[in-house]
Amino acid sequence: MKYLMVLMVPFYKVDNNVIACESAFAGHLKELLPRVLEWGTEIVVHAPAMTVEQYQKNKHHLAHIECEKEKIFYIESVPANLSRAAFLLKAPFQVWPAIWCAVKAANVVHSSVSKDIFKLFTIMSLLFAVIQGKKTICIMDIDHRNSAEMLYKTGKFSLKSYLLSKYLYNPLIGVQLRFVCRYCHLVLLKGRALVEDYGKGRKHVKNFFNAAHDLSFVLSEGRLAEKLAQYTETKKTISLVYFGRVVAYKGIDDMVKATALVAEQVGAEKTVSLTIIGAGDSKESLQQQVEYSQLSHLINFHDAMNYGQELFNELSTYDFLLAAPKSEDTPRSVFDAMACGLPIIAYDTYYYKDLESTGAVKTVPWLSVQAMADKIIELSNDHHMTKQLVSNAREFAANNTQEIWLNKRISWTKEFIS
Repeated sequence: MKYLMVLMVPFYKVDNNVIACESAFAGHLKELLPRVLEWGTEIVVHAPAMTVEQYQKNKHHLAHIECEKEKIFYIESVPANLSRAAFLLKAPFQVWPAIWCAVKAANVVHSSVSKDIFKLFTIMSLLFAVIQGKKTICIMDIDHRNSAEMLYKTGKFSLKSYLLSKYLYNPLIGVQLRFVCRYCHLVLLKGRALVEDYGKGRKHVKNFFNAAHDLSFVLSEGRLAEKLAQYTETKKTISLVYFGRVVAYKGIDDMVKATALVAEQVGAEKTVSLTIIGAGDSKESLQQQVEYSQLSHLINFHDAMNYGQELFNELSTYDFLLAAPKSEDTPRSVFDAMACGLPIIAYDTYYYKDLESTGAVKTVPWLSVQAMADKIIELSNDHHMTKQLVSNAREFAANNTQEIWLNKRISWTKEFIS
């Protein structure tokens, strides 16, 4: 039996028995397989392919999976960087027939809606699965509805793009969501508003977190005590961190500006630094911006790190994680940060406002660099509050591990699919 996952996560076929993908996602697949044996003795991933150049550039922090040993297999689709026009030409003759065949051979189909309406890839697997009478699971990891306005305000969208997105593309994504909420056996949506607005009270539509950390990554009681002990009146450093993809919409440039403002406002009283861990298309330009602005003494760049204990050990040495997304974003990294006892200072997008209830997240008005700087200074001076945030972060992470959420998903799967 095959548990089919049709995804937009790029994979790379190294040879006939080895595939590569993002390390945390590989770990997730390995954790998932033993739990879905009732519905599939192997996981088959049908997804776009990384280019050779992408693989060579990133292979040092990708995970490699031995297919026969792990029982995780890959059906290669079109290149991940294929243009919309080329996709539309290939879709009826190559892409969709391949999805139909993959669905036909599967017992369960696990996929999502298609956020790019010109690349109807994942949603077609669910449509074909419904037609073929297969068991279906849909996971939607972001609420898209505010993105058009956000991108317009940041200058990424022209007025034309904004209007098309708001009044054509977004409603078409909404149609997909209504379809999956009505016809799929289990639907997991990231965000309470999505569940309320599209689930309409249906029991099989659930809110979820996609944590990837396990309990071994959560800060121990001993290390928590050590971390809390450093927050005293004698503490004269403010260490900030961002980790993940270094791409424009993550707003790392705003984090740099906020760090510079903090340094300017605290003067010689405290030393502030921001470390950026990761790789991506914007890294080189960001480094040039830092150098041009003469901020190299405040900003440190670190190569991307494999998902694992070394990364978590590194993260636990910082004071605060910064998040300044320019459009809607729901990164898994927020839970990894919490596992390290890292409070989060973030722009008040819907996802981070939702997470304020954890007691580990503080939000500031979207795009307000000054407000972010002010919040950093406020918390660095309020040691009692910071200690509470650290403790809340660690507690929430311990109660929301990957294992806990996978078990919830399997419980729901048994309830609605078996």
